[in-house]
Amino acid sequence: MFLGAGQPVLAAQIIASNTSISSDVGGVTLTLGLSDSTPFSVYTLDNPRRLLIDMGDTELENLPAGLGSEIPEVAALRHGLFQLGEARIVLDLSVPMVVHSAHSTRTPSGSEQIAIRLARASAAKFAANSANPDGNVWHRNQVEVEIEGQDGLPIIAIDAGHGGVDLGAQKDDVHEKTITLQFAEILRNTLLEDGRFRVVMTRTTDVFIPLGERVEIARRAGADAFISLHADVVTLGRARGTTVFSLSETSEDQEAITIATLENRADLVAGISAEGEDDQITQVLLQMAHRETDALSNRFADVLAESLWFQNDLEIKSRRMSAGFRVLRAPEIPSVLVELGFMSDASDLKKLQDPEWQLGMSEALRSALVTWLEVEAEMRGLLRN
Repeated sequence: MFLGAGQPVLAAQIIASNTSISSDVGGVTLTLGLSDSTPFSVYTLDNPRRLLIDMGDTELENLPAGLGSEIPEVAALRHGLFQLGEARIVLDLSVPMVVHSAHSTRTPSGSEQIAIRLARASAAKFAANSANPDGNVWHRNQVEVEIEGQDGLPIIAIDAGHGGVDLGAQKDDVHEKTITLQFAEILRNTLLEDGRFRVVMTRTTDVFIPLGERVEIARRAGADAFISLHADVVTLGRARGTTVFSLSETSEDQEAITIATLENRADLVAGISAEGEDDQITQVLLQMAHRETDALSNRFADVLAESLWFQNDLEIKSRRMSAGFRVLRAPEIPSVLVELGFMSDASDLKKLQDPEWQLGMSEALRSALVTWLEVEAEMRGLLRN
């Protein structure tokens, strides 16, 4: 791992004209032009192979479009806000390469330039040289939980999927992370205006939040329900309309498994390792804790799917499915994942960006929450009797 020093007063800006990437026989050179110095960390991670560049307060919007697209060693490049005050650039690598050098220099014009040299290496050497950065350098602080609404009301956790460096699904220049945040804000306002709910948001800005931290935000808030919002794409066949998911670790539906697999990659996309999260003892404990919550989640998902039935075209109805989404694994909180629509379908994509449709969908979800809470209160009364 290589660390640069120097604390900027203001956010550094990418200078596009001083930013480039090139390939030669020995490896790849990436040069980043910056308006000011910023601390940075460069390292690689395996499975999948990728290079991560963590930077201090830096705005990356000026990165040249298509940077690295003509370099065969680079499969993809993405960037974004990793957390407040930290930016991240991720290069997916087609071949194993290790960090040979990384340093910053001041240019004659007073700007800063970070030069990173990657050298070709064997798969074994790449694996041996790939590791997470020191925790005390890039330690993630817990997201502060902010609960809105009147005390004593049911708390609904709204999770806008993806964010920051994790763009989510993409269709042309539209990103899933943008759609989910827009809708999450509308749903929050709808619930608060109703006056029967309190709300906690897992994110309110374009920032990356790990899957596990999203669940922990809901738990620290004492949420009564957790709704994760998404908008996917399909590459084979055609899919339209909304889909409501509950948790199932044994789903046999291939489409549900495919969608869950894509959503569960969010941490890997942002450069976070999920190793060790699914050890055998943890799984046994979670299964025990989930028995009662699973029943609540299933009823929750059933009510939501029925409420969203008329939000789609007449020939396309809301679907009800289950799969192993990591973000639904809070053992004590009824949790659902709502695919608002499919960005790969032109009709759905138009709706997903339509404020009127978004408002109608948020009102349908509010009605479903009211119904579900009434059903659960009635069932608790029957159990007591």
